[in-house]
Amino acid sequence: MDHEAGTILIVDDEQNILNSLKRRFFGSKVRVLTACGAAEALKIMSENSVDLILSDYKMPDVNGIQLLTQIKEKYPNTFRAILSGYVETDAITHAIGKGIAMAYYKKPWNEYNLPEKLIHIISTMHRIKDKELITIFSRLEKLPSLPEIYIRLDKAIENGAPVDTITGILKEDVSLTAKIMQIGNSVFYGGKEYSSLEQTVLMIGLNAVREIVLIYKMTENTLCSVNDSKLSAIFSKGLILNKGIDFCLRQTGQEYNKSIASTAGLLSCIGEIILLCFRQERYEQTLAAAAQHSCSFSEAEMLLNIKTDLSTHITGYFLDLYNMPFGTIEIMLYQNNPEEASSENRIIAAALCAVSKITAAIENGIEIDSSLLETCGKELISHDAALKTAEMLKEILPERK
Repeated sequence: MDHEAGTILIVDDEQNILNSLKRRFFGSKVRVLTACGAAEALKIMSENSVDLILSDYKMPDVNGIQLLTQIKEKYPNTFRAILSGYVETDAITHAIGKGIAMAYYKKPWNEYNLPEKLIHIISTMHRIKDKELITIFSRLEKLPSLPEIYIRLDKAIENGAPVDTITGILKEDVSLTAKIMQIGNSVFYGGKEYSSLEQTVLMIGLNAVREIVLIYKMTENTLCSVNDSKLSAIFSKGLILNKGIDFCLRQTGQEYNKSIASTAGLLSCIGEIILLCFRQERYEQTLAAAAQHSCSFSEAEMLLNIKTDLSTHITGYFLDLYNMPFGTIEIMLYQNNPEEASSENRIIAAALCAVSKITAAIENGIEIDSSLLETCGKELISHDAALKTAEMLKEILPERK
Protein backbone atom coordinates (compact mmCIF):
# COMPACT_ATOMS: atom_id res chain seq x y z
CA MET A 1 0.00 0.00 0.00
CA ASP A 2 1.47 3.32 -1.07
CA HIS A 3 -0.22 5.34 1.63
CA GLU A 4 -0.66 4.38 5.25
CA ALA A 5 -4.42 5.00 5.38
CA GLY A 6 -5.27 3.51 1.96
CA THR A 7 -6.49 4.56 -1.47
CA ILE A 8 -9.82 6.13 -2.43
CA LEU A 9 -11.23 6.50 -5.94
CA ILE A 10 -13.84 9.25 -6.44
CA VAL A 11 -16.02 9.13 -9.56
CA ASP A 12 -18.10 12.10 -10.75
CA ASP A 13 -18.80 13.59 -14.16
CA GLU A 14 -18.25 17.12 -12.82
CA GLN A 15 -14.56 18.03 -12.57
CA ASN A 16 -15.16 20.84 -10.08
CA ILE A 17 -16.73 18.38 -7.63
CA LEU A 18 -13.77 16.02 -8.01
CA ASN A 19 -11.34 18.88 -7.36
CA SER A 20 -13.32 20.10 -4.36
CA LEU A 21 -13.50 16.66 -2.76
CA LYS A 22 -9.85 15.91 -3.41
CA ARG A 23 -8.81 19.17 -1.71
CA ARG A 24 -10.69 18.12 1.42
CA PHE A 25 -8.31 15.17 1.85
CA PHE A 26 -5.28 17.47 1.93
CA GLY A 27 -3.09 16.63 4.90
CA SER A 28 -4.48 13.11 5.31
CA LYS A 29 -2.51 9.94 4.69
CA VAL A 30 -4.95 8.79 2.01
CA ARG A 31 -4.14 8.63 -1.69
CA VAL A 32 -7.07 10.09 -3.67
CA LEU A 33 -7.64 9.10 -7.30
CA THR A 34 -10.37 10.65 -9.45
CA ALA A 35 -12.32 9.62 -12.55
CA CYS A 36 -14.84 11.53 -14.68
CA GLY A 37 -16.90 8.49 -15.57
CA ALA A 38 -17.31 4.72 -15.44
CA ALA A 39 -14.85 3.87 -18.21
CA GLU A 40 -12.04 5.87 -16.61
CA ALA A 41 -12.92 4.45 -13.19
CA LEU A 42 -12.68 0.86 -14.40
CA LYS A 43 -9.31 1.59 -16.04
CA ILE A 44 -7.97 3.09 -12.79
CA MET A 45 -9.29 0.10 -10.83
CA SER A 46 -7.43 -2.28 -13.16
CA GLU A 47 -4.15 -0.44 -12.53
CA ASN A 48 -4.37 0.30 -8.80
CA SER A 49 -5.22 -1.33 -5.49
CA VAL A 50 -8.25 0.67 -4.31
CA ASP A 51 -9.69 0.35 -0.80
CA LEU A 52 -12.84 2.43 -1.37
CA ILE A 53 -14.68 3.74 -4.40
CA LEU A 54 -17.14 6.63 -4.02
CA SER A 55 -19.29 7.16 -7.09
CA ASP A 56 -21.82 9.83 -7.92
CA TYR A 57 -25.22 8.38 -8.72
CA LYS A 58 -26.33 10.65 -11.56
CA MET A 59 -23.85 10.31 -14.42
CA PRO A 60 -24.32 10.07 -18.21
CA ASP A 61 -24.14 6.68 -19.95
CA VAL A 62 -23.50 4.60 -16.81
CA ASN A 63 -24.94 5.67 -13.44
CA GLY A 64 -23.27 5.09 -10.11
CA ILE A 65 -25.22 1.96 -9.23
CA GLN A 66 -24.45 0.38 -12.60
CA LEU A 67 -20.76 1.17 -12.09
CA LEU A 68 -20.72 -0.25 -8.55
CA THR A 69 -22.43 -3.40 -9.83
CA GLN A 70 -19.44 -3.96 -12.11
CA ILE A 71 -17.01 -3.09 -9.31
CA LYS A 72 -18.68 -5.62 -6.99
CA GLU A 73 -18.24 -8.35 -9.60
CA LYS A 74 -14.65 -7.54 -10.58
CA TYR A 75 -13.26 -6.16 -7.30
CA PRO A 76 -15.40 -7.58 -4.46
CA ASN A 77 -12.91 -6.54 -1.76
CA THR A 78 -13.22 -2.84 -2.60
CA PHE A 79 -15.68 -0.94 -0.40
CA ARG A 80 -18.45 0.63 -2.52
CA ALA A 81 -20.17 3.91 -1.60
CA ILE A 82 -22.66 6.04 -3.52
CA LEU A 83 -22.92 9.84 -3.54
CA SER A 84 -26.05 11.65 -4.68
CA GLY A 85 -27.70 15.03 -4.58
CA TYR A 86 -30.84 13.64 -6.15
CA VAL A 87 -33.82 12.10 -4.42
CA GLU A 88 -33.27 8.58 -5.70
CA THR A 89 -33.88 6.92 -2.38
CA ASP A 90 -35.68 3.83 -3.71
CA ALA A 91 -32.93 2.94 -6.17
CA ILE A 92 -30.17 3.60 -3.63
CA THR A 93 -31.96 1.75 -0.82
CA HIS A 94 -32.36 -1.22 -3.15
CA ALA A 95 -28.67 -1.06 -4.10
CA ILE A 96 -27.63 -1.08 -0.44
CA GLY A 97 -30.05 -3.91 0.34
CA LYS A 98 -28.52 -6.01 -2.45
CA GLY A 99 -24.96 -5.26 -1.35
CA ILE A 100 -24.14 -3.28 -4.52
CA ALA A 101 -23.49 -0.13 -2.50
CA MET A 102 -22.38 -0.48 1.11
CA ALA A 103 -22.89 3.15 2.16
CA TYR A 104 -24.69 6.26 0.89
CA TYR A 105 -23.73 9.93 1.26
CA LYS A 106 -25.70 12.99 0.28
CA LYS A 107 -24.69 16.07 -1.68
CA PRO A 108 -23.89 18.67 -0.59
CA TRP A 109 -21.50 17.50 2.13
CA ASN A 110 -21.16 20.88 3.84
CA GLU A 111 -23.05 19.67 6.92
CA TYR A 112 -20.71 16.75 7.63
CA ASN A 113 -17.06 15.76 7.20
CA LEU A 114 -17.18 13.36 4.26
CA PRO A 115 -13.41 12.67 4.09
CA GLU A 116 -13.38 11.80 7.80
CA LYS A 117 -16.22 9.30 7.28
CA LEU A 118 -14.50 7.65 4.32
CA ILE A 119 -11.17 7.35 6.14
CA HIS A 120 -13.05 5.84 9.10
CA ILE A 121 -14.59 3.24 6.77
CA ILE A 122 -11.17 2.21 5.43
CA SER A 123 -9.75 1.93 8.94
CA THR A 124 -12.74 -0.15 10.06
CA MET A 125 -12.64 -2.51 7.08
CA HIS A 126 -8.91 -3.10 7.55
CA ARG A 127 -9.78 -4.72 10.90
CA ILE A 128 -11.79 -7.50 9.28
CA LYS A 129 -9.48 -7.88 6.27
CA ASP A 130 -6.50 -8.54 8.52
CA LYS A 131 -4.15 -10.99 6.77
CA GLU A 132 -3.87 -13.26 9.80
CA LEU A 133 -7.67 -13.50 10.14
CA ILE A 134 -8.08 -14.26 6.42
CA THR A 135 -5.33 -16.90 6.67
CA ILE A 136 -7.17 -18.61 9.54
CA PHE A 137 -10.39 -18.92 7.54
CA SER A 138 -8.65 -19.94 4.31
CA ARG A 139 -7.42 -23.06 6.12
CA LEU A 140 -10.87 -24.11 7.30
CA GLU A 141 -13.25 -26.26 5.31
CA LYS A 142 -17.04 -26.06 5.06
CA LEU A 143 -17.38 -22.49 6.25
CA PRO A 144 -21.08 -21.51 6.21
CA SER A 145 -22.24 -19.73 3.08
CA LEU A 146 -25.47 -17.76 2.84
CA PRO A 147 -28.34 -20.27 3.13
CA GLU A 148 -30.45 -20.57 -0.02
CA ILE A 149 -33.70 -20.03 1.89
CA TYR A 150 -32.24 -16.84 3.40
CA ILE A 151 -31.37 -15.50 -0.07
CA ARG A 152 -34.93 -16.13 -1.27
CA LEU A 153 -36.44 -14.63 1.87
CA ASP A 154 -34.19 -11.58 1.63
CA LYS A 155 -35.23 -11.02 -2.00
CA ALA A 156 -38.92 -11.33 -1.11
CA ILE A 157 -38.63 -8.82 1.74
CA GLU A 158 -36.61 -6.36 -0.36
CA ASN A 159 -39.22 -6.57 -3.12
CA GLY A 160 -42.05 -5.85 -0.68
CA ALA A 161 -43.68 -9.24 -1.08
CA PRO A 162 -46.91 -9.83 0.91
CA VAL A 163 -46.62 -11.70 4.19
CA ASP A 164 -48.24 -14.86 2.79
CA THR A 165 -45.45 -15.09 0.18
CA ILE A 166 -42.82 -14.70 2.90
CA THR A 167 -44.43 -17.29 5.17
CA GLY A 168 -44.81 -19.57 2.16
CA ILE A 169 -41.02 -19.61 1.82
CA LEU A 170 -40.60 -20.29 5.54
CA LYS A 171 -43.16 -23.12 5.52
CA GLU A 172 -40.99 -25.07 3.08
CA ASP A 173 -38.72 -25.79 6.06
CA VAL A 174 -40.71 -27.51 8.83
CA SER A 175 -38.02 -27.22 11.51
CA LEU A 176 -37.45 -23.54 10.73
CA THR A 177 -41.19 -22.84 10.90
CA ALA A 178 -41.36 -24.57 14.29
CA LYS A 179 -38.39 -22.54 15.53
CA ILE A 180 -39.96 -19.21 14.52
CA MET A 181 -43.26 -20.18 16.16
CA GLN A 182 -41.36 -21.19 19.31
CA ILE A 183 -39.54 -17.86 19.40
CA GLY A 184 -42.74 -15.90 18.75
CA ASN A 185 -44.51 -17.60 21.65
CA SER A 186 -41.56 -17.21 24.02
CA VAL A 187 -40.95 -14.60 26.70
CA PHE A 188 -38.67 -12.75 24.26
CA TYR A 189 -41.79 -11.48 22.53
CA GLY A 190 -44.25 -11.22 25.40
CA GLY A 191 -45.09 -14.89 25.86
CA LYS A 192 -48.34 -14.61 23.90
CA GLU A 193 -49.81 -17.56 22.05
CA TYR A 194 -49.87 -16.98 18.28
CA SER A 195 -51.76 -19.59 16.31
CA SER A 196 -50.48 -18.76 12.82
CA LEU A 197 -47.04 -18.24 11.30
CA GLU A 198 -48.34 -15.07 9.62
CA GLN A 199 -49.21 -13.51 13.00
CA THR A 200 -45.87 -14.56 14.44
CA VAL A 201 -43.85 -13.09 11.55
CA LEU A 202 -45.67 -9.77 11.73
CA MET A 203 -45.19 -9.61 15.50
CA ILE A 204 -41.46 -10.44 15.42
CA GLY A 205 -40.83 -8.18 12.42
CA LEU A 206 -39.55 -9.01 8.93
CA ASN A 207 -35.96 -7.90 9.54
CA ALA A 208 -35.68 -9.92 12.74
CA VAL A 209 -37.23 -13.00 11.08
CA ARG A 210 -34.74 -12.71 8.23
CA GLU A 211 -31.75 -12.74 10.60
CA ILE A 212 -33.28 -15.52 12.73
CA VAL A 213 -33.33 -17.58 9.54
CA LEU A 214 -29.68 -16.68 8.85
CA ILE A 215 -28.43 -17.67 12.31
CA TYR A 216 -30.61 -20.79 12.56
CA LYS A 217 -29.55 -22.12 9.15
CA MET A 218 -25.91 -21.23 9.83
CA THR A 219 -25.93 -23.40 12.95
CA GLU A 220 -27.68 -26.15 11.01
CA ASN A 221 -25.26 -26.06 8.07
CA THR A 222 -21.91 -25.79 9.86
CA LEU A 223 -21.63 -29.60 9.95
CA CYS A 224 -19.44 -29.40 13.03
CA SER A 225 -19.49 -31.84 15.92
CA VAL A 226 -20.57 -29.62 18.79
CA ASN A 227 -23.14 -29.93 21.51
CA ASP A 228 -26.50 -28.69 20.20
CA SER A 229 -27.26 -27.15 23.59
CA LYS A 230 -24.26 -24.83 23.22
CA LEU A 231 -25.43 -23.64 19.81
CA SER A 232 -28.92 -23.15 21.23
CA ALA A 233 -27.47 -21.13 24.12
CA ILE A 234 -25.72 -18.76 21.70
CA PHE A 235 -28.88 -18.45 19.63
CA SER A 236 -30.94 -17.66 22.72
CA LYS A 237 -28.39 -15.09 23.84
CA GLY A 238 -28.77 -13.36 20.48
CA LEU A 239 -32.53 -13.14 20.96
CA ILE A 240 -32.07 -11.70 24.46
CA LEU A 241 -29.62 -9.11 23.14
CA ASN A 242 -32.08 -8.20 20.39
CA LYS A 243 -34.84 -7.64 22.94
CA GLY A 244 -32.56 -5.71 25.28
CA ILE A 245 -31.12 -3.45 22.58
CA ASP A 246 -34.58 -2.54 21.30
CA PHE A 247 -35.78 -1.74 24.83
CA CYS A 248 -32.61 0.17 25.77
CA LEU A 249 -32.66 2.35 22.67
CA ARG A 250 -36.29 3.28 23.23
CA GLN A 251 -35.36 4.45 26.74
CA THR A 252 -32.68 6.80 25.39
CA GLY A 253 -35.14 8.90 23.39
CA GLN A 254 -32.50 9.31 20.67
CA GLU A 255 -32.94 8.74 16.95
CA TYR A 256 -31.36 5.60 15.49
CA ASN A 257 -31.57 3.28 12.50
CA LYS A 258 -34.32 0.87 13.57
CA SER A 259 -33.65 -1.53 10.69
CA ILE A 260 -30.04 -2.07 11.80
CA ALA A 261 -30.83 -2.03 15.52
CA SER A 262 -33.58 -4.64 15.23
CA THR A 263 -31.10 -7.42 14.41
CA ALA A 264 -27.86 -6.24 16.05
CA GLY A 265 -28.12 -8.68 18.94
CA LEU A 266 -28.59 -11.78 16.81
CA LEU A 267 -25.92 -10.85 14.28
CA SER A 268 -23.40 -10.11 17.03
CA CYS A 269 -23.37 -13.84 17.87
CA ILE A 270 -22.04 -15.02 14.50
CA GLY A 271 -18.43 -14.85 15.69
CA GLU A 272 -19.17 -17.03 18.70
CA ILE A 273 -20.90 -19.62 16.51
CA ILE A 274 -17.90 -19.78 14.16
CA LEU A 275 -15.49 -20.14 17.08
CA LEU A 276 -17.61 -22.88 18.68
CA CYS A 277 -17.75 -24.82 15.42
CA PHE A 278 -14.21 -24.38 14.15
CA ARG A 279 -12.03 -23.32 17.10
CA GLN A 280 -13.69 -25.08 20.03
CA GLU A 281 -10.73 -24.92 22.42
CA ARG A 282 -10.49 -21.17 21.92
CA TYR A 283 -14.24 -20.82 22.41
CA GLU A 284 -14.25 -22.84 25.66
CA GLN A 285 -11.26 -20.88 27.00
CA THR A 286 -13.08 -17.58 26.42
CA LEU A 287 -16.37 -18.87 27.80
CA ALA A 288 -14.60 -19.97 30.99
CA ALA A 289 -12.93 -16.57 31.33
CA ALA A 290 -16.30 -14.83 30.85
CA ALA A 291 -17.81 -16.91 33.68
CA GLN A 292 -14.79 -16.36 35.93
CA HIS A 293 -14.85 -12.58 35.50
CA SER A 294 -18.66 -12.23 35.16
CA CYS A 295 -18.30 -10.41 31.86
CA SER A 296 -19.45 -10.75 28.26
CA PHE A 297 -17.74 -13.04 25.76
CA SER A 298 -16.08 -10.17 23.87
CA GLU A 299 -14.89 -8.58 27.13
CA ALA A 300 -13.34 -11.92 28.11
CA GLU A 301 -11.41 -11.94 24.84
CA MET A 302 -9.96 -8.58 25.74
CA LEU A 303 -8.97 -9.88 29.20
CA LEU A 304 -7.25 -12.84 27.53
CA ASN A 305 -5.40 -10.37 25.27
CA ILE A 306 -6.64 -12.09 22.11
CA LYS A 307 -5.68 -9.99 19.10
CA THR A 308 -6.44 -11.78 15.84
CA ASP A 309 -9.47 -14.08 15.90
CA LEU A 310 -11.69 -11.84 18.02
CA SER A 311 -15.34 -12.84 17.84
CA THR A 312 -16.26 -9.25 16.92
CA HIS A 313 -13.81 -9.30 13.99
CA ILE A 314 -15.04 -12.72 12.87
CA THR A 315 -18.61 -11.41 12.93
CA GLY A 316 -17.54 -8.42 10.85
CA TYR A 317 -15.68 -10.70 8.44
CA PHE A 318 -18.77 -12.80 7.75
CA LEU A 319 -21.15 -9.85 7.58
CA ASP A 320 -18.86 -8.32 4.96
CA LEU A 321 -18.78 -11.65 3.15
CA TYR A 322 -22.59 -11.68 3.21
CA ASN A 323 -22.72 -8.08 1.84
CA MET A 324 -24.35 -6.62 4.95
CA PRO A 325 -24.49 -2.79 5.21
CA PHE A 326 -21.43 -1.05 6.61
CA GLY A 327 -23.45 0.31 9.55
CA THR A 328 -24.14 -3.23 10.78
CA ILE A 329 -20.48 -4.23 10.42
CA GLU A 330 -19.31 -1.10 12.21
CA ILE A 331 -21.60 -1.69 15.20
CA MET A 332 -20.23 -5.21 15.62
CA LEU A 333 -16.60 -4.07 15.50
CA TYR A 334 -16.99 -1.14 17.89
CA GLN A 335 -19.39 -2.66 20.42
CA ASN A 336 -16.72 -2.54 23.15
CA ASN A 337 -15.61 0.95 22.13
CA PRO A 338 -18.83 2.59 20.88
CA GLU A 339 -17.35 6.07 21.17
CA GLU A 340 -15.13 5.17 18.17
CA ALA A 341 -18.11 4.38 15.92
CA SER A 342 -19.49 6.96 13.50
CA SER A 343 -22.07 9.34 14.94
CA GLU A 344 -25.02 7.70 13.17
CA ASN A 345 -24.24 4.23 14.59
CA ARG A 346 -22.68 5.13 17.94
CA ILE A 347 -25.84 4.85 20.05
CA ILE A 348 -26.65 1.35 18.70
CA ALA A 349 -23.09 0.16 19.41
CA ALA A 350 -23.42 1.63 22.91
CA ALA A 351 -26.73 -0.18 23.47
CA LEU A 352 -25.16 -3.48 22.36
CA CYS A 353 -22.27 -2.83 24.76
CA ALA A 354 -24.61 -2.00 27.65
CA VAL A 355 -27.00 -4.91 27.14
CA SER A 356 -24.09 -7.38 26.81
CA LYS A 357 -22.62 -6.16 30.12
CA ILE A 358 -25.95 -6.21 31.94
CA THR A 359 -26.86 -9.68 30.61
CA ALA A 360 -23.51 -11.13 31.72
CA ALA A 361 -23.89 -9.60 35.17
CA ILE A 362 -27.43 -10.93 35.69
CA GLU A 363 -26.48 -14.43 34.49
CA ASN A 364 -23.59 -14.52 36.95
CA GLY A 365 -25.63 -13.22 39.89
CA ILE A 366 -23.84 -9.87 40.04
CA GLU A 367 -25.79 -7.03 41.63
CA ILE A 368 -26.77 -4.29 39.20
CA ASP A 369 -25.44 -1.31 41.11
CA SER A 370 -24.42 2.24 40.20
CA SER A 371 -20.79 1.33 39.48
CA LEU A 372 -21.85 -1.29 36.91
CA LEU A 373 -24.46 0.96 35.31
CA GLU A 374 -21.90 3.72 34.88
CA THR A 375 -19.75 1.44 32.72
CA CYS A 376 -22.65 0.46 30.48
CA GLY A 377 -22.55 2.01 27.04
CA LYS A 378 -19.39 4.04 27.76
CA GLU A 379 -21.39 7.02 29.09
CA LEU A 380 -23.51 7.08 25.91
CA ILE A 381 -26.37 5.25 27.65
CA SER A 382 -27.86 7.07 30.64
CA HIS A 383 -27.95 5.55 34.13
CA ASP A 384 -31.76 5.55 34.02
CA ALA A 385 -31.95 3.84 30.60
CA ALA A 386 -29.46 1.17 31.71
CA LEU A 387 -31.33 0.54 34.97
CA LYS A 388 -34.71 0.13 33.23
CA THR A 389 -33.08 -2.22 30.71
CA ALA A 390 -31.62 -4.28 33.54
CA GLU A 391 -35.04 -4.59 35.19
CA MET A 392 -36.57 -5.78 31.93
CA LEU A 393 -33.77 -8.31 31.30
CA LYS A 394 -34.18 -9.77 34.80
CA GLU A 395 -37.72 -10.75 33.84
CA ILE A 396 -36.76 -12.70 30.72
CA LEU A 397 -33.33 -14.15 31.46
CA PRO A 398 -34.63 -17.00 33.70
CA GLU A 399 -36.53 -18.33 30.67
CA ARG A 400 -33.22 -19.32 29.07
CA LYS A 401 -32.48 -21.90 31.72
